[in-house]
Amino acid sequence: MASFEATDNPPELSSSEWPPKGENWNAGKRYFYIDTDTSRGWPRESKTALCKFGVTGRKPEDRCEENERVLQEEWGIETDLEVVFIATGRITGAEKEIADHTRPWLPDGFQENAEWRRCPPRELARMAILIAEDRQR
Repeated sequence: MASFEATDNPPELSSSEWPPKGENWNAGKRYFYIDTDTSRGWPRESKTALCKFGVTGRKPEDRCEENERVLQEEWGIETDLEVVFIATGRITGAEKEIADHTRPWLPDGFQENAEWRRCPPRELARMAILIAEDRQR
């Protein structure tokens, strides 16, 4: 069974909230996550946010910091990324299907296999859930 969390406002996660209640961080659990540009300012006051999705065995908050650093250092994109969606379960095995279905949202200039999308983060989360649920059937 998968568990999902989606918010309109990114959560302020502190180290004390990890691992999530009832979970042992060292249990090897994998997390599907979505990071989004909380400034909604890329590129130049865009109506859609820059989002990054992926699967990690690390704290999604740590991956978010790494993703932000890569954007700044390798792409020259200044942004403030926050984790806005975290899910566990079968959704972590649907990453390729999610990438394939959301490819039209790939920002210009990013490689085809990149996990970056320009879209509303809630829409990306809903799409990921639907794909994961459909995959279970």
